[in-house]
Amino acid sequence: MGVRGAKIVTQLPDIPRWIYARWMILSGQGRIYSDDDHNMSSFIIQHPTNGLTCVIGKPGTELVHEAITEDGGNLRVITFEENYRYVENVLKEWRQSPAYIHVLSGELPQIHTSDDLIRFLENDELSVSDHIPNELRNELYDAMLDSPIAAFFTGNKPVSFCYAAAETETLWDISIDTVESYRNKGYAARTVCFMIDYMNGKGKRPVWGAEESNQASIKLAQKLDFKPVERIYLYNKK
Repeated sequence: MGVRGAKIVTQLPDIPRWIYARWMILSGQGRIYSDDDHNMSSFIIQHPTNGLTCVIGKPGTELVHEAITEDGGNLRVITFEENYRYVENVLKEWRQSPAYIHVLSGELPQIHTSDDLIRFLENDELSVSDHIPNELRNELYDAMLDSPIAAFFTGNKPVSFCYAAAETETLWDISIDTVESYRNKGYAARTVCFMIDYMNGKGKRPVWGAEESNQASIKLAQKLDFKPVERIYLYNKK
């Protein structure tokens, strides 16, 4: 973790708004950019492979440009209510997208999950699942390195998937996707509930992040009684 990482962990409590930044530090996968290693009030944390970048506070504009220049992948910059306008002035040519962090407000609705149609995906099942688009397949291969993947099966085909995209000591971030031709059938809701049950057994509570433009994700979150607790802002290259 290193000295800088240890400082960051102590000042970012284990709450939903910091799940992505804290996960990158705890997993040892976060690249840290700071103007002053002794005063870590403003800094940047970036995942070296998936491009996820959290801007905390108001780091210098040169530092922001350094971080976004070094990354060669699909960069996604996360900012917060207190600093998004500052970052917006730095990333003038980037596209902003509001997003909401949701948490479960009560008990999960009674959605049946204990049948043979939902189980954890095995690695060799991906290689023989030609119906899964390549982009999603590659995402699932990467996810398997860090998280079990719950899958809903129909006709012996895995069609809906849920895994932990980020984890801290007490939280996990829900990632859910369904093969397009199998959407709107209730498979995603059942798969999410299965994964939530599993993670509850590990003492970890779910966090649901969804861009405002992704109404399908937001509606599913609402169906499962998740409530928005904070708005954040994403920036993507245009």
